[in-house]
Amino acid sequence: MKKAIVVGGSIAGLASAKALSPYFDKIVVVDADEILDQAEARKGTPQASHVHGLLKGGGDALISLFPMLPEKLKQAGAVSADFSKDVRWYINERWMPRFPGSLPIFFQTRPVLERCIREEARKLDNVEIITHRRIIDYKLDPEKSRVIAAVITHKDGTSETIEADFFVDTCGRGSFLPKWLSENGFGTVREKRITVNLGYASCLMELPEDPNRDWSSLLIYPKGPHEIRGSTLVKVENNRWMLTLAGYHHDHPPSDIEGFLEFARTLPRPDIYNAVKDAKIVSSISLHKFPHGHWREYDKLTRFPLGLLPVGDTNASLNPLFGQGMSAAALSAQSLGKLFQRYSSNLSEKDLEQLKTDYFLALKKILKTPWDLALGQDFRYPATLGDKPLSLRPKNILKDMVMGSSSEEVIERFFHIVHLVEEEKSLYHPKWALKYIAAKIKNPA
Repeated sequence: MKKAIVVGGSIAGLASAKALSPYFDKIVVVDADEILDQAEARKGTPQASHVHGLLKGGGDALISLFPMLPEKLKQAGAVSADFSKDVRWYINERWMPRFPGSLPIFFQTRPVLERCIREEARKLDNVEIITHRRIIDYKLDPEKSRVIAAVITHKDGTSETIEADFFVDTCGRGSFLPKWLSENGFGTVREKRITVNLGYASCLMELPEDPNRDWSSLLIYPKGPHEIRGSTLVKVENNRWMLTLAGYHHDHPPSDIEGFLEFARTLPRPDIYNAVKDAKIVSSISLHKFPHGHWREYDKLTRFPLGLLPVGDTNASLNPLFGQGMSAAALSAQSLGKLFQRYSSNLSEKDLEQLKTDYFLALKKILKTPWDLALGQDFRYPATLGDKPLSLRPKNILKDMVMGSSSEEVIERFFHIVHLVEEEKSLYHPKWALKYIAAKIKNPA
């Protein structure tokens, strides 16, 4: 009987379990938290009380794994929207044009999305979700080349060793995998790091009725170096709205209501403050800090153990201001499932070696676009620390042209890249250069 263990029961873990379910007789999802049926934020997902965007690319990946997800989200009260038409987005010091487009998406809180996915995963006969257990170690075969078991601790402090044929680590930023690899002779994991010292605060609120409100979300993205504060206001389930305020480089919003609203008043545009100044706040104001984004380059290790692969934030932790994390995780899980179609026959060492190589190549392709998009914005601030590529300046000049365009065709293409439907490199294809140059540049109020 072929068995897999997925470490972590959030979106990356659940998506990985579903992606692998056709190829294993048994899949055990192990999570340290108590997982309730209610749509509540868990200790293991500290960002769950903040706005979480599910981009079109990530949404498509999840729907390919969980075909009933759109219906479940509708039943849970998620808000459907046309991104090009229903979102007002201030970026690059202008409001983007609005028009009917080709990017249908859903808005909902992170706990509702996670609950809907978890309910679908629990319907799988070969998937078991166990809670209050934490994996603290992996065991290798005698040749020290393949992971064959995991050591799991229980809530009462006892532990057990569980053997399996394959392991997926979806423990996120706090995963012990880099340390474990180093301690077991696989080397030190190289890490790209972009230090932005972002801080943000969020709450749920009820907005006064406004017959002129023709949008489901307001986005204000700051452009460095002069604009440093940003915000996202999104309509979610139960006719409530979630507001997240954010600031770069230690200019963080406070958690008291007066200070929170005052921070909103000082955003680059007054639209969000005007929308929420008379709102009723119906939750506590949650704070979170994001000191840096990172990309762990597991593929650069000379040796990497067979039978174990990382998915989600275990690989890369992306600047949350751009809402890319869940989508990158979903795309990674989907990619892993597709690769298993080739190599799942007997999980020989040869198959696992090729699977590892192909997965890390696919992962690099998935992560490059969100990483580069965030990097382009983050390095507009002189205080941002990290390796700044030489291509950054010419890329930003071209992206400024694109974001300043009045052409719906050009803007729609940019949206497809932002939503991880297409790769960023397609933005620089020569056939589009004339369209950028020819498009009339204007800055609507």
